[in-house]
Amino acid sequence: MNPLSHALSRNENNFGLVRLLAAIAVVYGYSNLLQLPDGSTDWVRNALGFDGLGALGVYAFFLLSGMLVTASFDRQRSAPRFVALRIARIWPAVAGGSLVTVFVIGPLFTTLPLREYFASGVTWANLDNFSTIVLKSGWALPGVFEHNRWVDDVCAPLWTLPLAVRCYLIVLFTGLVGLLSTRWGVVLAAALGLAAFVLRLHLVPHLQIGLRDFSEKTGGYSFWPEPFFFIGMLLYGWREEIELHGLPALGLVMVFLVFRDTAAAQPLFYLTFVYGVLWVGTTPMLRRFVPRNDYSYGIYLYGFMMQQCVASLAPHLNHQTAALVAAPFIMLCAVLSWHFVERPVLVWGRRRLARTPGPVGVAIADSTAR
Repeated sequence: MNPLSHALSRNENNFGLVRLLAAIAVVYGYSNLLQLPDGSTDWVRNALGFDGLGALGVYAFFLLSGMLVTASFDRQRSAPRFVALRIARIWPAVAGGSLVTVFVIGPLFTTLPLREYFASGVTWANLDNFSTIVLKSGWALPGVFEHNRWVDDVCAPLWTLPLAVRCYLIVLFTGLVGLLSTRWGVVLAAALGLAAFVLRLHLVPHLQIGLRDFSEKTGGYSFWPEPFFFIGMLLYGWREEIELHGLPALGLVMVFLVFRDTAAAQPLFYLTFVYGVLWVGTTPMLRRFVPRNDYSYGIYLYGFMMQQCVASLAPHLNHQTAALVAAPFIMLCAVLSWHFVERPVLVWGRRRLARTPGPVGVAIADSTAR
């Protein structure tokens, strides 16, 4: 037997490996878009006909977060503790990345005189981490990457952070009203989250509520990340009833291949994808490959940044070579971010905020959930 609850309750899982693979997928997904066209395209998008490898990496992040963040609140049962742990997980790496952006990347790559660069309000606006994390304000520096194929943007993956924060708020709200402690309560919580996703709330210039325009998707995406978060919530609520095995995973792949040229291909693929991510995340076969340290967030944040640097210096490199050139710098930034920024803050937070571990391991629910 391989129930999902076993993987969650005993910290016997491969979720760290899944996060690492998802972060690498995002880096690879951007590689085709940053270098000048070399005639190659995303092989996953070519095979599927809709989403590419980068999109699947983001979906995997949101799926795991839906499970682990819901588990975190269910274990904590404390709004202040939950909020503090979420801040400790997301903000330090962003703060460190903004400092690197302003004081390292900017001075090295700006076409402006340094006096003019540091006198610009645009430069210092990148240190407003609240706007970055909550208001979807990306990093852009005066005179930096202005001639790149992907103009100006220093860290495109930041667009997902406000989406994640909104999902966390849904967990917080539904947890406060007691919906996360029962299976059917979690179903209602996920339904409320889906309703919030479907409805669009506009505060400026005056309060307006309307339906989401489902024709609007992020470039390169055929779906949205948030529904995967809500699926993760459901998976946590029904963890005792969900068992994961390799044969059903293989069976789903075969069913998808049979119907890949039909209208059912996309929903069948997402079903297969969710089950496959869970199987990879729980099978003992892959336990030996789980990394001891969680470099995924650093790779996610610094990958695009380092790729933009390579694209600025050598725009004519093919995308595979450019990704390989950027890889050691991405890894160096991720290692430094984890050991000197993320992990120290998480350890500090656990010592002061975490309670005695309950049915869900503290190291999973509080330290690595995003």
